[in-house]
Amino acid sequence: MGLAIGIDLGTSNSAAAVYRKGKIESIPVDGKKILPSVISYKDNQNVLVGNSAKSRLYIDPLNSIASSKRYMGDQGKIYSVYGKTITPVDAAREILSKIKIEAGRYLGEEITDAVITIPAYFTSEQREATRKAGELAGLNVLRLLPEPTAAAIAYGLDKERNQTIMVYDLGGGTFDVSILKVESNSFKVIAVDGDSLLGGDDFDDKIVQYLLNKINAVSGMRNGQEGSISLQRLKEAAEEAKKELSESDITDISIPDIFNTHLDEELSIDTFNKMIEPLLNRTIEKIQDVLRSADLTKRDISRVILVGGSSRMKAVQEIVTNEIKKPFIADNVDEIVAHGAAIMAANLSAPDIDSAPIPIEVEDVTAHSFGVQMLSNGTKYIEHLIRKNTKLPAMGSTIGFTIQPYQKAVNLQVFRTESMVPDQRDKLGQMVLPVRPQETPVALAAIFELDEDGILVLSSSELPENAPIINEYFETELVNLPMLRNMIDSRQIQIQSVEIDTNK
Repeated sequence: MGLAIGIDLGTSNSAAAVYRKGKIESIPVDGKKILPSVISYKDNQNVLVGNSAKSRLYIDPLNSIASSKRYMGDQGKIYSVYGKTITPVDAAREILSKIKIEAGRYLGEEITDAVITIPAYFTSEQREATRKAGELAGLNVLRLLPEPTAAAIAYGLDKERNQTIMVYDLGGGTFDVSILKVESNSFKVIAVDGDSLLGGDDFDDKIVQYLLNKINAVSGMRNGQEGSISLQRLKEAAEEAKKELSESDITDISIPDIFNTHLDEELSIDTFNKMIEPLLNRTIEKIQDVLRSADLTKRDISRVILVGGSSRMKAVQEIVTNEIKKPFIADNVDEIVAHGAAIMAANLSAPDIDSAPIPIEVEDVTAHSFGVQMLSNGTKYIEHLIRKNTKLPAMGSTIGFTIQPYQKAVNLQVFRTESMVPDQRDKLGQMVLPVRPQETPVALAAIFELDEDGILVLSSSELPENAPIINEYFETELVNLPMLRNMIDSRQIQIQSVEIDTNK
């Protein structure tokens, strides 16, 4: 096995790194350490990726795709480019292919193995879509590693002290907050939370809307058509203004000839902070939630690490300081996630003693709860088999019974939700299990298995009458998992399994 690399597949920007000979190196792509996560199609249908694509985004927005990571796993999201249908997975594949090729050139050998990072709060659909994109790009995806965990590895490796770290990760399109126990080089995730639809793009949009209101007030028209070149220019200006307000208290936004007028607007840090206050409060709510889940207080947190380009904002640093404590901000905030992924990749591949880093241990948890729909006294409810913040890999099971005499099949419906009330929007998939029709109820076991990458498999089986596992379940309301596993291994029962259909 050759060198394995770490890839931070980001909403706004992506990065790659390698760990070799005891050092972490960022891998330059087109001569730069950061690659814009943008693709653009030209008339001849050649695909541009990265900086050249971002340049075309502002002159040909209809045939360019940005921030597609936000829609990973969403089967309803498609882009139409020159009559072709492009999915978020296709866009991610192009970005990963570009990184794979450039990494091979830089390292002098073909790259096939990689650890790809994902937001900790990504669903099983989003994780599966990311893995698929990697495989379509010709990569053997060694592991999908949560971004906060990767950042903690890069920050905490070989620090030789025990710490409880909170990672506040505000990227271009997603927000994660994780709490990890770091003991020597063991990284144990205790709790995660987040919002997969909150990120730097939303902060930019606040400025865009503010500027559009100013333009519309002057022109007396309603401007802002999605996909227009003028709107893309406005988005570019908003992004630059946000960056400038990370370093100064005021910025001038001047755009000649836009929406048939001219824009010359001064934006202060106070006005900007007032705009984004609701967004920042959403991150604070998640901080409070993750502390409650971990059964910790802010005094238990040794260090807060800020990750993601949007964490450069002054307001972010101030609100984290007020809520928890003064955070640590890495110099290479855009690269630290890729660095952690590179360390993990080297450990998983370990091509030789010289290249292998100090061994590390990583324990992750699930960011969501999973359950099956049950029926009791005519009322439907969700029984959770795997709870949020359970250590991965995880397994859970329950036992149920047919509800009608001579019933021929059972429809097991799977939900991802924290609620006990079934909502079709939370439904992940289902499996129809044939059962022997008889007058008395038939017992069935439903089994959830969630792997280290957070991908869910449902198995189910009819149970023999009067099996000891059924009696034990009635007494304890818990399934004896070792007994169930033994019944499966010894073929006392035949299970039917399905990887949950994530194409919902």
